[in-house]
Amino acid sequence: MDQFKFQSQFPIRKEELFRFHEEPIGFSTLMGANKGIQIIQKPNSLAVGEIAIFKIPIFPFISIQWIAKHTKYEKNTLFQDNQEKGPFIKFLHTHRFLDVEGNSNESILSDEIEVNFYFWPISKFFIYPMLYFMFKKRHQLTANYFSIKHKLIFSGYTRSIIN
Repeated sequence: MDQFKFQSQFPIRKEELFRFHEEPIGFSTLMGANKGIQIIQKPNSLAVGEIAIFKIPIFPFISIQWIAKHTKYEKNTLFQDNQEKGPFIKFLHTHRFLDVEGNSNESILSDEIEVNFYFWPISKFFIYPMLYFMFKKRHQLTANYFSIKHKLIFSGYTRSIIN
């Protein structure tokens, strides 16, 4: 299974970075980056079982419903959401929060998406740029919220060893 990964280093503790994602301001800030997406239902928290529902424009005048369900939660370490219904064959998104070795005042935000779409692997050539620009903007908005600068560490596909 292919996995898209986007990692940035932030000059703040991972607990602060996680808290931003856990609080309502995080969801509002990050979803505001996605123009045209209509939020039907916000999750109440990052707890397992919480659901978010969106209306996603595909073409002019054509939208589909995307339902994402939180499937894993480990305070200050990770949370995960899985597409229950939507445009992809598979879209499992793990938001991982890592310490920077030797510096407890810095952290790494790693967005890891196990993704599969129709006509794969050809379709990854248009899925990759879409994911790259989306997460580039989301990581920038996160840094802007804290009034800090972040540093891109990695963006690209890896082979997932977990199926």
